[in-house]
Amino acid sequence: MILPDANLLIYAYDESSPHHVKAKEWWETTLSGSTPVGIPMVVVLAFTRLMTHTSVCQNPLTVREVRNRVDVWFSLPHVRLLQLSESGLDSFFNLLEECGRGGNLSTDALIAVHAREYSATVYSNDRDFDRFPGIKRRNPL
Repeated sequence: MILPDANLLIYAYDESSPHHVKAKEWWETTLSGSTPVGIPMVVVLAFTRLMTHTSVCQNPLTVREVRNRVDVWFSLPHVRLLQLSESGLDSFFNLLEECGRGGNLSTDALIAVHAREYSATVYSNDRDFDRFPGIKRRNPL
């Protein structure tokens, strides 16, 4: 299963990003394929927060525009919203304790828990995922 990090999704839709062309190509190929894609709510949240933020994007999207894009993703048969198991909260804190810190790693740890629970590979150019034991990461850029 492919688990995209928000950074790749943002690059795919933010035309001002230096990674836009490669990320857009990767995401369109992923969406048109058949490999299962799992997206945690925290990734949807980050995508929405950053793509609608006037200080982050040169041409921010409206909430309706973000919603339309997200609706397209989840309309595809091989894309699904991931939910944590009941043990997910313990796993989240365990990962942070293993790393010895929280802070900016907190969101990545939550994504890593989803990856662990669904045997998914995180697709991201963020090397912080390499801090979590057993988490597979690929950088499609």
